[in-house]
Amino acid sequence: MNHANVSTKNPPLLTVRQLCYGCYRPIATCFCHEIPRIRNQTRLLILQHRAERTHPFNTARIVQQAMENSRLVVGRKSELAKLELPSGPEVGLLYPRQGARLLTDLPIADRPKHLVFIDATWMQARAMFRDVDQLHEMNCYRLTPTQPSRFKIRQEPSHDSLSTLEAVIETLRLLEPDLQGLDQLIHAFDVMNEQQLVELEKRNITLKPKPTKARRMGEPVAMNGSAK
Repeated sequence: MNHANVSTKNPPLLTVRQLCYGCYRPIATCFCHEIPRIRNQTRLLILQHRAERTHPFNTARIVQQAMENSRLVVGRKSELAKLELPSGPEVGLLYPRQGARLLTDLPIADRPKHLVFIDATWMQARAMFRDVDQLHEMNCYRLTPTQPSRFKIRQEPSHDSLSTLEAVIETLRLLEPDLQGLDQLIHAFDVMNEQQLVELEKRNITLKPKPTKARRMGEPVAMNGSAK
């Protein structure tokens, strides 16, 4: 019987690094089984900068997998500006521009039922907010994090910034205090972090320390990623 000659010195890329297209992690470190399915009532819309689409530590994608009542829209700011975004008094944007109200200060009757999040670096988020006019028409809200970010593998711009996943969880703990599955979701997030820390240790890579200074006036809380 004839056998095809297969080189083991330079194997095909897919053999070396097959990815899970749920979490975009290598199959060996896929954590999709850790992600719960959560029946949230608050509608969630995440506007994600295109540059974040295939990032392996993209927490917006985890939120979309977990939350039944969620939508993730990816695009450049020019593309997002052409969308028909939700509007009305029940819609709110989590973005701490000047004058944004603390969610914790809102009476229950005034709390938003449809929340929009921006998933981008801080520089990208500023540009998206500036250029997507419909965002200016939304009521703006902000969070005061109850604890530092648990995101160990991406640099945050300040000690009180959160990943998108953490911002969603903190928001839903406030708006839907009886919602089941949030603890399991933060556990999945921790699993992702710990797996990558193990991988970095194998490669002898040391992470830079997180910043300790407070954010400057006007900088956002609860933006995902390296400055988000």
